[in-house]
Amino acid sequence: MVTLKDVAKKANVSPSTVSRVMSNSKGISENTRKKVTKIMDELGYVPNITARKLVTNQSNTIGLVLKTISIEMRQNPFFTEVLTSISSVCEEKRFSTIMTTSYTSEDLLNEVKALVLSKAVDGFILLYSMENDPIYKYLVDNEVPFVVIGKKINNDPNVMFVDNDNIEASYNLTKYMSGLGHRSLLFLSENNTYEVNKDRLTGFLKACKEDNIQHKYVNEVVSRDEITNLLINEDIRKNYTGIVTTDSMLNLNLLSALYKLNVNIPDDIQTCTFTDSYLSESACPPQTVVNIYPENLGEIAAKSLLEVLQKEDAVMHSSIIPTSIIERDSTKQLKS
Repeated sequence: MVTLKDVAKKANVSPSTVSRVMSNSKGISENTRKKVTKIMDELGYVPNITARKLVTNQSNTIGLVLKTISIEMRQNPFFTEVLTSISSVCEEKRFSTIMTTSYTSEDLLNEVKALVLSKAVDGFILLYSMENDPIYKYLVDNEVPFVVIGKKINNDPNVMFVDNDNIEASYNLTKYMSGLGHRSLLFLSENNTYEVNKDRLTGFLKACKEDNIQHKYVNEVVSRDEITNLLINEDIRKNYTGIVTTDSMLNLNLLSALYKLNVNIPDDIQTCTFTDSYLSESACPPQTVVNIYPENLGEIAAKSLLEVLQKEDAVMHSSIIPTSIIERDSTKQLKS
């Protein structure tokens, strides 16, 4: 079994230096850190996490807080890409991650409290933004470091946010549809509890007003059956030329509902959504999307939090990730 002393001997440093590298202590040069880390990998050294925690009072673990652990959340490509990029950054810095698994807000808060009180994590990444969030308040009140992937909802300088400009992104997508000749659009959203959906609705409404587009927005209609009933009631072929959805999973249920009603895309109706993924690219037809670059959101959130945890003089800052529109077969220029 490879020991800490074996690593120190091959790296030609003291055992205490190896310990300081593992605990991300300050005062270690980057060259020394890279050399020791490389030798640890070469020798296959596995640190004693329990012993290290007792010595450093750090867990080297990041908590990941999702708004729910529903099947829709677990299978949503957005969260898969965000979590993958977070894990990659943490692994590089020798941090592990632990994800909450609760279904209700109350249980979620209790789980976060338990992680904090047991010192099982050094900080958190919240994968949502919501006003009056009890978890947000608890972390602020207890001075627990965390980053929010979502909209900045206050001016607290001690909290970092990583997000897209979702108002602008939705505005640009609606303008894109307007440029194709659309003058009647339906907007479908999961709900308006979370800031991301509020902002996407705001951008949609702004563009519709500017371009005199007839529109309707509906939230909390998410299942295929609910969407099917909505489309029937709205007489979708007659009253709309396009449908905008706020999420790729919602878009997937929309496509299923349209297929059930024998509505052809893009000839009978055109569709577009947010978040590029294999679901959108492989859909029939492939979907026009706003690419919000979830891998960048996760990467920057993780790097920002780890920098705060590892550097006393780290500057707290928030980041906005640009978006872009990817045109695919679900949209086309309307015939005049």
